[in-house]
This record gives sequence, structure tokens and C-alpha cells, in this order.
Amino acid sequence: MRFGIVFLAATAAVGIVNATPVPSSTQVEVSPSSTRKCHTHPTPFVVPGLQEWEGGSGYWKLNPATRIVVDPAYAEGGALDAESTLMRNPSNLKQFAASFQSDISEVSGINVEVAVSKNYGPHDIFLTLGADSKDPELNHEGYLLDITKKGISIQGVTSRGAFWGTRSVLQMLILADEKGYALPHGHARDFPNYHERKFMQDIARKPIPMTDLHEYATLTSFYKFNTLHHHYNDNPGMQVKGILHDWQNQYAGFRLRTDNPEYSMYASNDTSYTKQEMREFQDFIKARGMDLIPEIDTPAHSLCFTKFHPDWTIQNDTARGDWLDLGNPAVQPFLEGLWTEFVDWFDSSSISIGADEYDPTKGDLARSFVNSMHDFFAKNFNRSIRMWGSDVRLPGTIEINNNVHIDMWDFTYSQPVTDTNKGFKVCNLNAPNSYLVPRSQSYEDFIDAQKIYELWEPWVFDIIDRGNMSRNVDPKNPNLTGGGFANWNDFLSESVTRVELYDRVSRAADVFGEKLWAGTKNSDHISYDKWAPLAKKLRENIPGITLRRRPKSNNQFVISYDFEDGVKDASGNGYDGQLQNGASVVQAGEGHGNAVQLTSKSFIKTPLESISYPYAVGMWIKPSGEQQPNAVILESGDGRLLISNSTAQTITFEQDGNQYDTQINLPPNEWSHIAFSANSKQTSVFFNMRRQAIVNYYNPRWDSLRNETLLVTAPISSIGSPSGNSMEGLVDGFFVMDRASYGGEMAFIGKRYANALP
Repeated sequence: MRFGIVFLAATAAVGIVNATPVPSSTQVEVSPSSTRKCHTHPTPFVVPGLQEWEGGSGYWKLNPATRIVVDPAYAEGGALDAESTLMRNPSNLKQFAASFQSDISEVSGINVEVAVSKNYGPHDIFLTLGADSKDPELNHEGYLLDITKKGISIQGVTSRGAFWGTRSVLQMLILADEKGYALPHGHARDFPNYHERKFMQDIARKPIPMTDLHEYATLTSFYKFNTLHHHYNDNPGMQVKGILHDWQNQYAGFRLRTDNPEYSMYASNDTSYTKQEMREFQDFIKARGMDLIPEIDTPAHSLCFTKFHPDWTIQNDTARGDWLDLGNPAVQPFLEGLWTEFVDWFDSSSISIGADEYDPTKGDLARSFVNSMHDFFAKNFNRSIRMWGSDVRLPGTIEINNNVHIDMWDFTYSQPVTDTNKGFKVCNLNAPNSYLVPRSQSYEDFIDAQKIYELWEPWVFDIIDRGNMSRNVDPKNPNLTGGGFANWNDFLSESVTRVELYDRVSRAADVFGEKLWAGTKNSDHISYDKWAPLAKKLRENIPGITLRRRPKSNNQFVISYDFEDGVKDASGNGYDGQLQNGASVVQAGEGHGNAVQLTSKSFIKTPLESISYPYAVGMWIKPSGEQQPNAVILESGDGRLLISNSTAQTITFEQDGNQYDTQINLPPNEWSHIAFSANSKQTSVFFNMRRQAIVNYYNPRWDSLRNETLLVTAPISSIGSPSGNSMEGLVDGFFVMDRASYGGEMAFIGKRYANALP
């Protein structure tokens, strides 16, 4: 295990007791304070865990007669809805019911109806509000859940609270799939310990498609996160101009694209989002109970602006090229104009201005800037601002307005106890434990989930010294708003694919969701070893998620096409292919029996998109002479396998717009076997059954220079390309496996499809 001796020492230091084992079923006892009766159901497992549960003795079962019934008195929302969110026009019960309806259908295959009525029956799920009248102690996101012979009732204080109740019921259904979707009778009283439960994502330094952002919202709302924080501009870490002379040529991302020519030049060409796309995205996340905090980070991290205006930088060689000079009279009006252009794109009443890692010799200038931006947003837009905690590294005599919300991230930049004592609202995103930075040498590549589960809570800013209340904040401090985790992409974009990135984030989201909502409710009573397998099953079955890229399969072969019976899948999974645009089955001879003939316009369509590691993919190929540049062997929305690139007739992988040449050449007019296999560490490429290459690239990082391996997400949507740039020739024996393979096994598999091997 990665945490090893260091982690065990930390556990001993804080006196963690041995956890009690969990039963093998998906119902676990996590609330010893609940009233217990003989022969009643233990607490159902959900993430985050239910705060309180009193079990009954029967079962409710999902069936085709089930409806989601919305109380007409609250269908359009409740009186307290606006108070529970940062967003204008929050979603109402009817909109949340539509999200729940789609989720149930995907999980169970049962298409439930949504109805608006005061009456519901024993098969139904009833959504209503007014829980605060029954239980005044419930906070705005709390809810009461009753599962009885009369049906299921979810009663929230707010519409958002009722939606969190649907997440609990949805998770119970996922874990009850082998029991016919039967849920135990009982009563739950559930509520979050902290109001701010946040996932912050750096989408500036890695281009992330809008479709992926939708899936990150779906993922985190599944675990009752209520806040997304998007970091829209940044650049790789930079040295001072006296060392980095070509600073203007470094990559810089700005992800907001306006039609206004005054600001449109700053938008990134690889990926950026329009006002309409942001409108649709916010409507989507509101229907999943989430807020969005937008961040344009200045005056540092501003290369996307300074590369166009080098005269706006601090004019000396000891300054970084991405620092705007706050002493330049053109800078403040520019930033106010920039925000005026974009602020109305966003519904949130809270805006982040970043304001970290600036020139420490200009502390008072930076402090004055923060205060002026606070006044600017309050006066002109009635919005509050937040910043990354930075006062320690920006020494000065000017006090920062304590109405500015602090996102705490590093003890060397700010002190949470000092900040809360001064009246600042503080959110805990403190490094290193809350930082997910893929391929970093300084932070976590994968979040240490067990350490977070057993030791972290939003009040814990220092896990190693969590008993030291000069470094950790009293859990009851009203200025502690909550916490979360941050995905920074400092060392991307090539080193981790979008599918790998999702994998990392998803493995962190469940455990942080657990601790943000319920604190130690589960971790005090269920060992991590018992919690993790059930959490994994939930993580692998979240409706609306495609980025896992793990197709369902009844055996180790996901697809097997030998083309002896057309493009019928011999794996038993039923993933039959389709011949498109003139692709045809022909007699190939040379021991191959039937094969498929491809021209540049033809291709074979499969029912799948891609597969992420572990996997093995391979096929026989007989190219017809020299191929056109970038001719496609395999393709999907995640990338391509090419038989040639723009400069050479060599096998090349393409992922997220980047190409990786293997230096393997397939001889024309001859049969060759090409295969590739990925485990959790690398992607191996096999030519004629022998491993010939590992997919890697040279990454010129600011902290070191490294050759790094790439985990290719295998494209299996088509053999050839629908875009008309297919490789020309014969293909045979196409297979996809759901585990990694090796050379000796490749020879065996290859021989399945041909009588003669090279």
C-alpha cells in the first residue's frame, strides 16, 4: 500500500481505534445512537453515510408501476430554496424529479413516470418539502426519508435537500440490483455537517470538453457535493523572466470565448466555452443540486493576457512573465472590463478572483487590489468575492476586507485559525491532502483514499498534527464553511488522458463526499477495507457516466470478430459490427479465411466507443501499398490508432489531439499482426506477437525533464474511419479483451484467427 509506515505512524499518533467489521450484505450498522429493535433492518450503505436511521422489518420494491410523485404545493419550488444555493433561479422539485427519473431508468431499465399529485401509492416515490416544520433542527439541505408499505416519501427542507434524498435512494437501488431492487423499510434523518462541499477543477491547463464537465457534475452530485469551482485561466509554473526568456511562447489557457472583439483574442483555440454553452451547463448542474463558482485568476497566473500585453508585466528580470503589474494604470481598468464582460454569464453570487502567488514585494499593492475588486463586485453586481489564501506571502499594512471568502490551500500562504479569528469565511482545500495533481512529484497523483477516510474532515487542515488546534479549526467554528478537494493539472496536458483524469477524480470524489457530509459517521464504525468495495460498486455504476470507458462483458473477450459469419461478435456479448460505406467481407486466402476489405472511405462500426485500462486490443492487417497520411486503423472520440502519420508510414497513437509515434512500420501487401495492451503503468505495443514499443513521450516540465509513459484509451468505435481517411487493405481477427495481455498469449490469440503466422 502506498501510505505504508508513514501512514500507520500518523494513525497511531491521533489514537484511531480499531474499526468494527461490516456485514457482507449492503446494509451496515453505522448509527449506534439510533433506536434499535429486534429483527429490524440495519442502516443501508450509501455514500455519504446516513446520519440517522431507524430500521423497519419489511421491504419496498421498485417495479414498472412505480411513479415519482411530486407534491403540487412545492412542484415549482419552496420558500427556502434560494437560501440554500449561490445560484439564481435554483431548480425545483419537478426539475429534480426529471433528473431522478432518468437515473432510475438507466440503473434499473424501468421507465418510471413523473406525476404531480398530492396522492401517492405503495409503489411510488413521493417528493415533498416542509421537513423543517416537523424537525426545526434540520438545516436547509437536510431531508427525512421514509420507506414503508405505503411507499417511499422524501421530505426536504428545500428542493435541493429533497434531491439529496433521491441520491440516497438511487444508491440503495444500485446496491440492491441482485435483490430485485428491494429496499428495506425504515426511517432516515439525514443532513450535511458542512454547507460548502466543493470540487475545484483546473480546466485551464488541460483542455476538457464540455461533455466531460457535465459528467464531473454528475459524478460529484451523486455524492452530495453542492459546489463546483472552475479555474478558467492559467499557465504552467514559470520561472522569472531573467531565466525564462521565451516566456511569451509558453502555453496559456483561457476557456471563455466571447464574440466581443475586445476580449475574444484571449480565448484558447484548443478548447473554450461560449456564453450559450455556459448557460446550458449551469442549467444542467442546477438540476443536480450544484452551484458553480467561476474563477478568473489574476494578477498572477495571467500569461493568457500578458502574452498579448507584455508592457503590462512587471518590467524587471526578477519578475515572472505571467504577473500583471498592478502599478500599471492600464491593468485595473482592463480587469474590471474583463469581468464586466463575463460576470453575467454566471448565476453565482460568489466569484473567485484567484489573487494568489503574486510578487511578494508588492504585498500592499495586491491587498489593495483585492479590496478594490471586493468593492467593484459588491457595488456593480451585488456579488461577493473569494480568493486563494495569500496574506502571509503578501506582507503589508493594508488589511484585506474580511468579507472576502478564503479558499485555504497552503500553510505558507495563509493560516486558517488566524483567518477565521479575523472573521474570514474559510473553505478547506489545503494541500497536500486535498490536492490531486496528476503526474506531480510534489502532490498526490492519486488521492490516498484510506488516509482521507480515516483521518480527514473539513476542520482538519493538518492531518499529521490534527490534535494541534493552532493549525486546525474548531469544527463548530461558524466561519468554517466546509471543504473539498482540488484537481490541479499543472503538468498536463499530454501526460494523462481525459479518461485517466476522470478515473483519478472519481476515486477521490466518493471518499471526500463521505467526510464532507457525514464526518466520521461511517469511518468510526466501518473499516476502510469494508467500506471501499461497496463504494467501488457505486462508483462503477453511476448513471450518466461514460468516461469510465469499461464496456460490460460476460467474459474476458469483449469483442471477437473473425469475419467468418459477417461481422458477428463471437465473444458472446452481442457487440456485432456493421459494414459501412462499401466495406465488404472477402476471401483472403493465406490461411486467413474471410477478412474485410477496406478502402479509404469504408469502415466497420462497432457498438462501443473505447476501453480504458486494463485491456488488450489486436488484429491482423494487410495494407494495400503506401497509405495516405494519418490513415486510420481504429478510431473513437477519445483518439485514433493510425497506420501512418503526417511524416512517416509508422504506427502512431493519437490521444487528446497529441500524436505518439511507435516507429513500427507495417510492410505493404503482407499480413502483419498489430496489438497493444495497457495495464495501470504503461501501454505496450506488439508487432507480430512481440513487444516492440512502449507508448511514451518527452515532457519538458518546469520541475524536471522526464520521459513519461502514456496509458492509451483504446479507440474501438470503428475499424477504419467514418471521416473518409481509413487505411486501405484487409483486416482480420479483431479482438478486444478486458484485461492486459503479453506476447506469448498474443501468439495464441493471433493463431485463433489465422492458420499461418509470420
